[in-house]
Amino acid sequence: MADQSTYEDPIKSLLDDVLPERANELVALLNQHTAQFRALEDQSGFNLQAGAYGAIQYTERSFRQLWLFGYGGMIALHCYSSFIAILRDNGRNLCISHIDAIPGQSETNQIFCRLMQAIEELKTSLGEADFVWPETIPAPQDGRSEDAERALVFDLICVAATYIILHELKHVVFQSEGNVPMDPWKEECACDAFAQEMILGQIKIYSEQSGFPEAKVKEKRAMGIALAIIFILFITPKRLVCGSVTHPSIHARWLGVIRNIDLKGDGHFWLYFSSLALSVLRYKGVDVLPIAFDSYKDLSCKLVQTLENAI
Repeated sequence: MADQSTYEDPIKSLLDDVLPERANELVALLNQHTAQFRALEDQSGFNLQAGAYGAIQYTERSFRQLWLFGYGGMIALHCYSSFIAILRDNGRNLCISHIDAIPGQSETNQIFCRLMQAIEELKTSLGEADFVWPETIPAPQDGRSEDAERALVFDLICVAATYIILHELKHVVFQSEGNVPMDPWKEECACDAFAQEMILGQIKIYSEQSGFPEAKVKEKRAMGIALAIIFILFITPKRLVCGSVTHPSIHARWLGVIRNIDLKGDGHFWLYFSSLALSVLRYKGVDVLPIAFDSYKDLSCKLVQTLENAI
């Protein structure tokens, strides 16, 4: 049974809901390092980061951006997953110009682009009151839908938010222990690895407790991680995609995560990753040349290479 303090904060409640098998471990970690979650007054930008004195600061607006992006993942699947599957089954190359020529495809792609533009408007608006919420997207306060597809989106958003929060929590742990890596890039990669291990490392225990198949739980949680790391590309300014003094390149972070995802090459995780990565790369203006691939995993890895080549 988790400590009741788990439920005193909405972020702690999120962690407990997503990772019930690690609830006691997380409570102990938060208490040991006096970590706390602090909601900031509304402001533009994406704001979720570790601050001083063990505080992880965030704005509600930041989580709303991630919420909308989660629905972008659903649209990306609608846009590309069927074509990727057909091309794989027939040994054909992924060729953007051929896909765009299919009737109705450009309209679906435009739906994705409009949603991405809406997220950018939410990010930069003076206040949330100045932002008009997209009519086709349910609001976060509506909770988990009874519709199966939207329920999946809700679950993936929760996992993605948990991944980002855990990444920041590791920064707090480093500061508390006084062992922050000298190399900022190594610190970022270590924070990514910590978040990934926390989400995937004890799935067997969760499966035994819940009765849900271990393989399916791992697939869904990995998809949530994919949503998080692709979202990082989306919110990163173009000038910083190739890295900075404090952060490695986005493609390096993608590789650091997916090389540790031990799932079948034609599983849902890789199809989700490739569909969403392809959609965001195109939205960001990256030229995607024809790609020969023999599995969804192969395509995913080549899309990461496409991002690297673009910068």
